[in-house]
Amino acid sequence: VFADDARLIYVDVDDHRKHRPAQVAIYGNVKSALAELAAAVEGAPARRSWLDSLREAETGARRRDESMTRSDSSPVHPARLISEVDRFADPDAVIVGDGGDFVSFAGRLLERRKPGLWIDPGPFGCLGSGPGYAMAAKLARPDRQVILLSGDGAFGFSAMEFDTMVRHRIPVVCVVGNNGIWALEKHPMQSMLGTSVAADLGPNTRYDKVVEALGGYGEMVDRPEEVRPALERAFKSGAPACINVICDPNAEYPRSSVLM
Repeated sequence: VFADDARLIYVDVDDHRKHRPAQVAIYGNVKSALAELAAAVEGAPARRSWLDSLREAETGARRRDESMTRSDSSPVHPARLISEVDRFADPDAVIVGDGGDFVSFAGRLLERRKPGLWIDPGPFGCLGSGPGYAMAAKLARPDRQVILLSGDGAFGFSAMEFDTMVRHRIPVVCVVGNNGIWALEKHPMQSMLGTSVAADLGPNTRYDKVVEALGGYGEMVDRPEEVRPALERAFKSGAPACINVICDPNAEYPRSSVLM
């Protein structure tokens, strides 16, 4: 994960983590340590060229993001789907992420203004955790919208939790980014190896019908302009719901590096 020549400095209140190799290991309260570090570097000359390069890179990335979020392609570009969800969601809606490439788009593009409004399993987290997080969020905040963003691969891990939602009347709305592949695996394999192995799922699988069969509301869409009306109908139903959005399998989250 880290370059061979990277210098690691960490601050941790728990001194039982001494197994981490580090150039500097500081044991103590993070808040206090950061305050002292900020005071120590005050007045130090800024690395302007480095900061300028970061600003330039971020400006270019935002131009790229804007292009993706305006895509009118069918199947739907994942970035456009995330953008539609973001525009639809209430300011205090809780949005849960469960997936790989699809949730990478969400983490980049969603605008959540307060803590606790975006929940995901974190780096190297487990697929399939989303329904549990979403149910907990809805039970804790019953008056708010709760939207679960799920990749199609992640959906397969815990789809039967929609039975739990139906039985206990927990009206979570799930938006599935259905591109028919394990995108976080397939795209890196193709770019590095020229081929992919065991990275395809069934095309256009009707995950919405699975939720309908369990007693919830389901709908499939394949055009970006259909996303918002489908979300409106799903929330109006008052039932656990699945909006199954057919997404472009060739749309890859832009990364500067990959792991194999």
